[in-house]
Amino acid sequence: MLVSILNIYLDRIDHNLKYLKSLIPEKSELIAVVKSNAYGHGAVEIAEFLEKRNIKRFAVASAKEGKILREGGINSNIIVFYPDPSDLSQIIKYSLEPAIYSKQIWKNFTYELIKFNKSSFPVHIKFNTGLNRIGFNMNEIDWIIKNLVSSAFKINSVYSHLSSSEEEKNNPFTDNQIELFEKIKIPFQNIDKNIKYHLLNSSGVFNYHDHNYDWFRVGISLYGYSNNKLWDDNLIPVAELNSKIIQIHKVKKDESVGYNSGWISKRDSLIATVAIGHADGIGRYFGNGKTYVTVNDKRARIIGNICMDMLMLDVTEIDCKEGDKVILFDKINSATKFAESGDTISYELLSGIGQRVIRNYI
Repeated sequence: MLVSILNIYLDRIDHNLKYLKSLIPEKSELIAVVKSNAYGHGAVEIAEFLEKRNIKRFAVASAKEGKILREGGINSNIIVFYPDPSDLSQIIKYSLEPAIYSKQIWKNFTYELIKFNKSSFPVHIKFNTGLNRIGFNMNEIDWIIKNLVSSAFKINSVYSHLSSSEEEKNNPFTDNQIELFEKIKIPFQNIDKNIKYHLLNSSGVFNYHDHNYDWFRVGISLYGYSNNKLWDDNLIPVAELNSKIIQIHKVKKDESVGYNSGWISKRDSLIATVAIGHADGIGRYFGNGKTYVTVNDKRARIIGNICMDMLMLDVTEIDCKEGDKVILFDKINSATKFAESGDTISYELLSGIGQRVIRNYI
């Protein structure tokens, strides 16, 4: 049986949450970002845990992710960052709060609200201040305010997203984004004093927490990672990914291992096959000697091409047997280190962990 386990230590979320709260003004709120199944950690379970810690606002990528939270018993406010026009009726049905980021989304959602006879529906207005991904431009503010008068919307917040918040503080690009956002705030402050404002993501909380915004969005940092090794020292990685050895082979010198003879033995070797592969989120880019895992406190190199369900290790110098645990990453050998060996980032590694990997909450 192929069994790999992602152990999730909830007390570490407590530590990370406490530290993040220490960085922001006491009156400000944290928005817990639980999109992509809480970065692979399990959205419902993590949101349920955080609700008990008095987190009142969550954010997801899609209406489908919001629906999963609602059906899992999550009653707090849920922002949908990227609502699709085809899912707007689901946003109404499950009392989600869409980010309105374009005139077309505004018009489409207005139509849905009229159809369902809704008014004063909570929304969030997203602005593009330089990331150039999605969002209204500043020159569309007049249009927004003009149409707001006759709309069925109630603006809960206005926000944007920094492009390079992890870079050295006070770099010109980020400073320009912050300055532009401050200008965007003014006309909305003039029409409604209750509107909230947020700009900072996880890296922004570390680097720019001196900016006194109402809300702060935290995603990857909740799970123990930032984009800076010094900041990481204040966080504890929440998850540990492990699998097990299912078979050990003796391979003679010059014999090959894996698809396309991806590895050729330079000596008589012992090769361990491990029950995890690229269908579980460990991509082929971690293979061919780039990445190490831990077996019985010893480093073992991944060899050859990673398969869909398995990968292979050179354990010639390691005392191990079939059934022994293999640790891919934990709080010591972090997901960041593992990801970097495959030229990627912790975000991609964590959020890509497959559904057949068992989540075990501790």
